[in-house]
Amino acid sequence: MKRIVFVLLLALGILACVTAQTVYYKDQATLQWDPVTVDAAGDPFLPTDLVRYEVYIYDYIAGVVDPQDPAQLISVGIVELSEALIVFPYRTSWAAGVRTMVTDAGANTDYSDIAWSYVATDAGPAGPFLYIPFPTLRAPLNLRDSGM
Repeated sequence: MKRIVFVLLLALGILACVTAQTVYYKDQATLQWDPVTVDAAGDPFLPTDLVRYEVYIYDYIAGVVDPQDPAQLISVGIVELSEALIVFPYRTSWAAGVRTMVTDAGANTDYSDIAWSYVATDAGPAGPFLYIPFPTLRAPLNLRDSGM
């Protein structure tokens, strides 16, 4: 029985190492993703469809109750390109997310789920990641000779 528990704990430890997240230390980052050109059924968007992306971040340490609820997230903005510049408001671990929004010719808008940087299936081959901004440092003050 002890061997089984040991093997299970070892397997969990290896799994935790394999699914570890990369941390990028940046005060600001340009998040990129593959453009969405088809709907969930695989059908291409119509030429009259306007495809945009909503970009969000949240404090990964503090967490949120529902990472799919935009009301609980910090909006970075809406972009038409498949990249967005993110400037982090304070120092913590930040998760970055993007969702597709498509507006048709009749002004009807539909939204995808939010894809998150810390979710392996959303991050793709590069693997899951978080951002941590560098601290803003003060220069030393009152420089002087020791007198010796």
